[in-house]
Amino acid sequence: MVNYSTILLAAVILGPGFADADVQLTIPSSPSLGNVVASNFFGISFELSFMNEYFGNDTNTIPQSMLNYLSEIRSRTGSNNVRIRVGGNSGDVSTYVPSQTSPMLVLTDPNANSNNQPVNYGPMLWEVMEKVSEEVNGVQYLIGLTINSTNTDSVIAGDAARTLGSNLDAMLLGNEPDLYTAHDQRPDVQNYTVDDYIGEYSAALRDISNTTAGNLTSGHNVAGPTICCSWDLATLLQQGYLSNFSNALKYITLQHYPQNNCFGSYQYQLVYYTQHSNLVDLASWQKPGIDIITSDTTANAPRMLMSEFNSASCGGIPGISDTFAVGTLWSIDYALQLASIGYTAAYIHTREQGISYNLVTPPNISEIDTGSWTTDPPFYALIVTAEILSSSNGTTVTDLNVSTDVNATIGGYAIYDATNSSLNRILLFNYGTDSMDFRLPSGTKATNPQNALVKYLSASSVTEKYNIAWGEQTFLGVTDGKPVSVNASQDWAYSNQNLDCSNGCNITVPGPSLAVVFLDTNSSNDPETSSSESKPVLNRRSMILALGVTLICIYAGI
Repeated sequence: MVNYSTILLAAVILGPGFADADVQLTIPSSPSLGNVVASNFFGISFELSFMNEYFGNDTNTIPQSMLNYLSEIRSRTGSNNVRIRVGGNSGDVSTYVPSQTSPMLVLTDPNANSNNQPVNYGPMLWEVMEKVSEEVNGVQYLIGLTINSTNTDSVIAGDAARTLGSNLDAMLLGNEPDLYTAHDQRPDVQNYTVDDYIGEYSAALRDISNTTAGNLTSGHNVAGPTICCSWDLATLLQQGYLSNFSNALKYITLQHYPQNNCFGSYQYQLVYYTQHSNLVDLASWQKPGIDIITSDTTANAPRMLMSEFNSASCGGIPGISDTFAVGTLWSIDYALQLASIGYTAAYIHTREQGISYNLVTPPNISEIDTGSWTTDPPFYALIVTAEILSSSNGTTVTDLNVSTDVNATIGGYAIYDATNSSLNRILLFNYGTDSMDFRLPSGTKATNPQNALVKYLSASSVTEKYNIAWGEQTFLGVTDGKPVSVNASQDWAYSNQNLDCSNGCNITVPGPSLAVVFLDTNSSNDPETSSSESKPVLNRRSMILALGVTLICIYAGI
């Protein structure tokens, strides 16, 4: 006999309230800021001293695996080139030797500080970079020039401009001048000031106005001030930097890390990076100066760049920087936050083998083209961000402020088409361990809401280094920089989903993971919309429904 009271109980369980989500999303009808970014927003910053560990010694020894990694990014950036910056602290103290060919660079001081190792390098560097661009179908470069001894800048800039041509995006004059005093890089100057810097910047500009490639200051080809720590950007801009150099500047550049590990100690543990509110505060560093730049929307006004960042300076923190939570999720979250407040691009830093925040791990340099490469968590951030921002019109990014709790381990963004402000994508972060349901409301202006594609970036835990998947693919076990399909036995990878969101929908985000909801038609680069190679996502509705049906069957004697 059927127990109708039990069926009634199940009906209550399965009633209208079962679809309630943990978070009700509020989607603005248009982006909060009109800052347009491209699919190549997220770039890579390479420390000059260790370029050979990734790119070999000359044009004949460029490792195919590195080209494969860059090609994975390039395949997702559409008509936009991959962004690479070459420089760092070592770029400010190294020596350019015009006659040096192979090897591309040579370490010159074995006793130097590990975070600032000078090299001798020559024009082979630019030849290798140009060959890399040819091989991956487009790379644009930021290059660092020293303002320590400006008499060499004209030679470096001339050689780079002639070799790289249109692939030379801009030249960074000087690196972290606000640390020159602390790093004893101006021993004859007791306190290196903004006025000192402006004077040296002027001298560097004069130097590169007369090169073998012509006047390189006349086409908005330079960038700066590349401060990182102690100077106030707004003050520097208002003390003459903008008025003196606006005719030459293409970018206003900053470099900043949330903390440092330069002295073997640090302030923040992993939990700091899992709380979205912390990176919102971090991105607002230098906000008055950023507002000055973003308020000028004229055609030739300089744009904001974050030319170097990562999870912690001086190489990161083992067990934190090299995790899925920080290297992957936090890196994407922070990059999108920068895009939402006015930056044009951001470059994540990588250094020599053995550094915890690196994007990939190459083999020993003697086996660079034959040995096995390993994909580290931050590399996933680059390819996922490129897909998130993919659009022929450019996109604008808005933080959805999904929680008012400063300790919340969730976050979300809306990605809009820059031309018509239609909603292209929704991004939902879950740094926690429990699954979360987010409710996308009905009436959202989107191109293709009735056939939304959901892709997942996931891992086996927040501290995982290798068991990571994006859209049914992974680099786990890969040695050549080419992703493979996720093995069906991996329970931390999730199938792509198709949802009808035309009247609203629930999006389940397992913990930890990122769900990317494609609400437009621009998802042709996705390998498939579903497969049997990864597990489906069971949301709360599905689980309650299954439980309810089971109870009915049991008590009804079916």
